[in-house]
Amino acid sequence: MIQIIVVNGMPGCGKTTFERHCMKKLMPYADMYSTVDFVKEVAAMCGWDGTKTLENRAFLSDLKDLLTKWNDIPFKKVENKAKQFANELSCWGLDDAVAYLFVDCREPNEIQRLCDELGAISVCVRRSEVENQVTSNHADSNALNYKYDYTLYNEGDLPHFYEAIDDFLTVLQSQFTANAT
Repeated sequence: MIQIIVVNGMPGCGKTTFERHCMKKLMPYADMYSTVDFVKEVAAMCGWDGTKTLENRAFLSDLKDLLTKWNDIPFKKVENKAKQFANELSCWGLDDAVAYLFVDCREPNEIQRLCDELGAISVCVRRSEVENQVTSNHADSNALNYKYDYTLYNEGDLPHFYEAIDDFLTVLQSQFTANAT
């Protein structure tokens, strides 16, 4: 069964760098998804130009809240992405028991739900220089208001951050393998 890794942190902390490095190390057994991917598709149909201004970030957050309240769409999309990834691996004759889906999610209640219902583990990427920035929505404002399973600090240069990610992957893989047996 695919292990879901929920990734969070303040805007600009290095979440995407973290996920891309993990993907590079774990391919083909890794994929990425964000709980706002579908939200962004809907927003684009409404005229959103893809920029991440404070106003646009607030719009995306509000739209996600509406889609969640209306029909729980963001959570269902994560479930579907995990199933789709497992099917893709199966089609290639690969075992999903050693696979990882990295999911960007900002809201503490959704992170907890992903952990409770899908067995996810949570990771927070932290970078002190971005943690006091002005935010325009509750999702960004509450990014650090959760007790994460793991915290990675992105305080130095890129090689040091990659080293911290590699250390995390070593721990993750040993725990995942132990739990799978």
